Amino acid sequence: MGKHENGYQRSPRDFYPTRQAWVTQGLLAHIDVGGLNVLEPAAGEGHMAEVLKAAGAASVFCNDIEDRGYPLDQISDFTTAVFPKRFDAIITNPPQGGRTSILFKGFIETGLAYIGDHGGTLALLLPTDFDSAKTRGRFFADCPLFAAKIVLMGRIVWFERNDGDRAAPKENHAWYVWRRGHRGPPNILYAREPISPRRPNGRAGEARTPPGAQRPL
Repeated sequence: MGKHENGYQRSPRDFYPTRQAWVTQGLLAHIDVGGLNVLEPAAGEGHMAEVLKAAGAASVFCNDIEDRGYPLDQISDFTTAVFPKRFDAIITNPPQGGRTSILFKGFIETGLAYIGDHGGTLALLLPTDFDSAKTRGRFFADCPLFAAKIVLMGRIVWFERNDGDRAAPKENHAWYVWRRGHRGPPNILYAREPISPRRPNGRAGEARTPPGAQRPL
């Protein structure tokens, strides 16, 4: 179910778990986390953390503002938290409260301050047009750390419907990536939704990226 389908009720604390592995795999098609110490600051039920671990991350430190049943290393508000170790990358799906959500801004500001001090990579899952507003230029067009926008070529299903109808999400999303030491304009990249098992040219669950686009960052 998408956030704007009929019958949608806003999730408490804007919690929309990234249950579909292809969403995180779309980021990992362009960024190698092998051997990295990763912070997942809004780990929720652990869906994204498990994909990161499977991709070879040396460690995934899981934090969230509340316990949702997945083992957490720390329970805290990311925007005010102090962590006991340093990380090579911060990767998360921030609370999906809408295009004007103050939470998005808080996660970007906190993440940018962290990599500004310690180096590394920040990757956040946000609405595809979140970088369009001129008031956000300091995060994107005018930010020298802004390294890439990875557009998801498929729409995220946050929750399955329980009325028998097929989910029909309306929102488009992209990964936004910042990196200390980045030079030049940001890369515009793409990540495809898995191929349907009914189609003969790919396996079910296979995340595909255009030739030559594998991990250019």
